Amino acid sequence: MLKFYTKMAFSGFKAKSIIKKTNKLLKNKSNSLQIAQNIQTVGVIVNEGSDFNFELLKQLQRDVNSGSSNFLVLTCKKTNDSYNEFRGIILKESDFSWNGAIKTNEIKEFLEKPFDMLIDFTNNTEVYNNYLVAKSNAKFKVGYAQNDERLYDLMIEADSSKLFIAELIKYLKILKKL
Repeated sequence: MLKFYTKMAFSGFKAKSIIKKTNKLLKNKSNSLQIAQNIQTVGVIVNEGSDFNFELLKQLQRDVNSGSSNFLVLTCKKTNDSYNEFRGIILKESDFSWNGAIKTNEIKEFLEKPFDMLIDFTNNTEVYNNYLVAKSNAKFKVGYAQNDERLYDLMIEADSSKLFIAELIKYLKILKKL
């Protein structure tokens, strides 16, 4: 029982550290929109087990007209298995240290890339996902309307990933970014 209690307290400390880091990043966030002339590089964050699937990902890649080398996916997983439907980078809670620092170089590199657009399909308020979006160097960040509005440049209200993508493409065409 003591081991379980220690792990729970440790997990709570890690989450509080990440929340503190996220709030600091958002406090220092510039309010100027840096969207590229045309979107060419895209980063995607998705949770395992969401309604998002590989076919939707391929359709999004075609709609944005981005080649596979300019389209990178980060999958957030609760389990420790290595299966990844999206053939990208896998992030697990264990990839964060006790103080909320990211331990995996591959994830650090994803966050440092200056993507033209970062799309967050997580559709929740998970502490780790919010930190990833806040930490990302993407120029233009898109997410669901029910998430923290401080994280995104464009928020879309949709009840499915398919509708979210359709709305995203519509707005990108209006903004003349596709």
